[in-house]
Amino acid sequence: MRADPDHWDVPGATLMYISSAAPNKRSLGTTNGLAHAVASVQRTIAPAVADWLFAFSIENNVLGGNFVYFVLLALVCVALYIAAKLPRNMWKRDVGWIPLT
Repeated sequence: MRADPDHWDVPGATLMYISSAAPNKRSLGTTNGLAHAVASVQRTIAPAVADWLFAFSIENNVLGGNFVYFVLLALVCVALYIAAKLPRNMWKRDVGWIPLT
């Protein structure tokens, strides 16, 4: 991934899994487009939710104002669990697929 702030995109490893998840070549564009749309929505909503959660935990003194960090830690644990479930090797491709290498 380039370090250009105008070009933040889905990282390469994630893109490989997304491309491999497409059932055939014809749906590859749709699969990539859907993945980018979901990532864009997450990047739009996440700052507002994080800001609200931080303000909520401080204003209501939930866990001494540290509730936001417990929520973020839980999200990290869920993400690590999901990442651990990903296959270590790419699965075999159907005939007619474009090879990754």
